[in-house]
Amino acid sequence: MRSILEEFACGNIPIKVRNFTPNSMYGQAMHFTSVNEEKLLHRLSGEEKVIFQKYIDAKNEVNELAAIKNFTHGYKLGLIMAAEAFVTTDQLMAMEEYEV
Repeated sequence: MRSILEEFACGNIPIKVRNFTPNSMYGQAMHFTSVNEEKLLHRLSGEEKVIFQKYIDAKNEVNELAAIKNFTHGYKLGLIMAAEAFVTTDQLMAMEEYEV
């Protein structure tokens, strides 16, 4: 079973959808990716399109797994930073010795 952070990161715990501005750096990068993907698909033959689609699918899976890992790592790091507001770093490190 996944942790609650992984379930949250995978979208199994509903959150509000976030929009982005088309003129933002993210929006421009998405547009650039989409335009060039269409140009490339137009130039590829049938078998080449299949290979390219498999590449896109694999890359999307890698990106999804990395996003989950980054989300959970960042969240845990944030909690450690918050905990340090109440105890010293030495006390936090001493607690790690007792983790199971």
